[in-house]
Amino acid sequence: MKTPLIISPRVIDTINSLQPSDRTSITNALGMEFILGQNPDKMLTPMQSIIYAVVRFYVTQDSQRQTVAS
Repeated sequence: MKTPLIISPRVIDTINSLQPSDRTSITNALGMEFILGQNPDKMLTPMQSIIYAVVRFYVTQDSQRQTVAS
């Protein structure tokens, strides 16, 4: 990843609002994709995939917004 990764308060609040099992899965999926460059889809349930899509959107949007502002 060539742009900085921004984990904003809304991402943290969203993750913290999840059930503990979902929280762990979503956090692991973020690490797999953004740090390790691996596709996390196979490790998520269908509902977790939907939640992950929202959280991933927040991360990419916040990261792009920070890059433009700099």
